[in-house]
Amino acid sequence: MPLVGVKAYGWEWANHYGWGMVEAAARMASQGVDLALVQNLIDPLPGSAVAQIPPKSAYDDAAWVDALRQHGVRVYQSTAVTFCPETFRRDPKARPVDQHGRQFKPFTWYYGICPTSPSYLESKLERFAEAVAATQPDGVFLSFLRFPAFWELWLPGTRRADIPEYCFCERCLEVFSGETGLALPAGGSQDKIRVLTHELRREWTAWKCRWVGALARRLRRAAAEAHPGCDVICNASGLGGSDFGNAVEEVLGQRFADLDPAIDCYELMFYFQIQKRDPAAWIPARLADARSQTQRPLLACLQAQAEYLEDVYAAGRRRRDISPEEWRTALAAAARAGTDGVLVYSWKDLLNDQAAGGSRVAELRRYRQGELR
Repeated sequence: MPLVGVKAYGWEWANHYGWGMVEAAARMASQGVDLALVQNLIDPLPGSAVAQIPPKSAYDDAAWVDALRQHGVRVYQSTAVTFCPETFRRDPKARPVDQHGRQFKPFTWYYGICPTSPSYLESKLERFAEAVAATQPDGVFLSFLRFPAFWELWLPGTRRADIPEYCFCERCLEVFSGETGLALPAGGSQDKIRVLTHELRREWTAWKCRWVGALARRLRRAAAEAHPGCDVICNASGLGGSDFGNAVEEVLGQRFADLDPAIDCYELMFYFQIQKRDPAAWIPARLADARSQTQRPLLACLQAQAEYLEDVYAAGRRRRDISPEEWRTALAAAARAGTDGVLVYSWKDLLNDQAAGGSRVAELRRYRQGELR
């Protein structure tokens, strides 16, 4: 039977529905959910497109984990690895630099952090380990484990040349040279960047992927020391090597071969309305591509409601809703492709759906029972 999970970052169950932890956990279990990706108040997730306002009622991280477990739901604590508005505002040295020498400019909710910032990484590992020790989860979920990028804006027709690539700060250039033994031109940063994006493109991409893989291993060790036996799920892109000039590796620095030693399972983000894709074709093709590169279990993460509809995203001309038929199509595509399970982005949408009649929850149960093809 395939797994069913939810991204339960927000606390709508308390703030909107007024439920206590036990009641909310029972509701999640009744929907056939096997695992939940949650957040905590020790190493909280930054605000994003998902509302993440802490509950006003009585709440405790460890008690929430216990309530979910008592109802048969496995719990994974989430951490945003290279995304931190507070650090971005406070520490200019942690701000990424793109291929044109321009410093990262936040867009709406997203504040990317340079993955080689030693002070940030030390602080992140410390908070992450503290959260794992305090809540003793079944596993951890590594989100934003990548070089910075706002991939939600990469839509059909987007040119690779128009996608910002990070990070070309002086520290990253020095670390690259030191670790690879490859000398860069003695001139200004633009001369160095030109060599990295042309003559040394392959070496530069390989280094970025190795760095992200090494960061994943550091996080895994920190989790294991805080709570032995933790599983690790990695938040990965739904894009493949043929998309945007292999931006998944060149821009994000995500490569299965480098991540596999630290990862037990991958979540592939198939946000078909956000990225304007046909789930019936996209999901099976990408899953087949991923299967050829890793033996780890693969979960298809599907959005249950339309997102990125605010005026700032209007240029994308995204559809304003996801119909019940489209939701069923996406689930059926995941089933046909033989995915190991699905994740739903986000639990809030399933709660709203159930309050309105529960058609999406019903289709999710059908998927879990193997009735969709």
